[in-house]
Amino acid sequence: MNIRQNIYIDESGTPVLNDECYAICAVACNEDDKSSDEQQLEIIRKKHRGGAELKSSAVGGRSRIREAICQDLAALNSRCIVFIVRKKYLHKDGGFPYKKSAYKYCQRRLFEKVYRGLYEVKVTIDSFGNEEFMDGFKKYINKHFQPSIFNPHKHLTVSSPADTPMLQIADFVAGTVRRFAQGDDDETAYKQLEPILSVVEVWPRATQEPRIEEESEELDLEIERHCTNASMEFLESTDDDLLREALEYLLYSAEESPDNFVCGDRLLDYLKQEGLAEDQKDKAWLQQKIIAPLRDQGVPVAASRDGYKIPRCRKDLSIFVDFVSQKTLPYLKKVNNMRNSLFLGLGNQYDMLDENNELKDLMTSLSKSIS
Repeated sequence: MNIRQNIYIDESGTPVLNDECYAICAVACNEDDKSSDEQQLEIIRKKHRGGAELKSSAVGGRSRIREAICQDLAALNSRCIVFIVRKKYLHKDGGFPYKKSAYKYCQRRLFEKVYRGLYEVKVTIDSFGNEEFMDGFKKYINKHFQPSIFNPHKHLTVSSPADTPMLQIADFVAGTVRRFAQGDDDETAYKQLEPILSVVEVWPRATQEPRIEEESEELDLEIERHCTNASMEFLESTDDDLLREALEYLLYSAEESPDNFVCGDRLLDYLKQEGLAEDQKDKAWLQQKIIAPLRDQGVPVAASRDGYKIPRCRKDLSIFVDFVSQKTLPYLKKVNNMRNSLFLGLGNQYDMLDENNELKDLMTSLSKSIS
């Protein structure tokens, strides 16, 4: 089954480097849904714009009109992929001060999501700059996304929202998401669009924002107090000797060397010496039978490459978060990329995460998070 996809791309804001956001939206529409969505768009234009072009900048800050339009757009069969650039976090001396270079790079990031893995795809993009620049842009995209035997039919054309009305959807969605991302509007209109928002990618992510490194002894003391109290509550309530002994070892080892994590082998050897673990038990058993149950019971056990620890300060928690991030994010990104590729390639008809609702809820919230 080879499904023809029509992709319509427009932008909101400017790629010129400043403190605002720049958003690009790709509207993905199956060929079979194109006619009905075009008709629905015409109804929306007549209802809210008196038949005039649907344009985000024309609505501006009139929140009630924007919310009503977004509510109607949410009934479309098309799905939207939005790429948001938070320009204030980009390096001022990099390539982004140059408007055309920034435009090409941002568009390429979006094309990565909509141009790969589809057997037949026709992309229509709103014009940017002069004709000479757009001819060069098409060559730039074709160079990076050459047809293959698996996706031989790729077509990229340049048009305008007046000549290709579906571009108006991309314009309005991009504008709505951008206004929310940079704090011009509250989340109401954005939430109205969620049924048709397949992917919302924010770049750079919050993890790349400047961190405030002020020392706060008071906060560290509160972290230590909370984690120690949670551990002591478990010790007082449990009748599991294995878990109690392991947790006490983590707590009292920290008193001897508060900055160090306890090596898993060291904890395992201790449990074996106490006769609580058989000689053949390994670190996989330790993770499954000790660490995981402790965490399930609310004991805050942090981990790193060096071992385990009951956190005593922000530094311990930062090490733990980075450790989890390095192990988890690559897998989540691979799952998300495969999900998006299949979703578009199969005409928005199959979401592989339907096989696991918990993971789907997590990935959906992550992919649409702007914060």
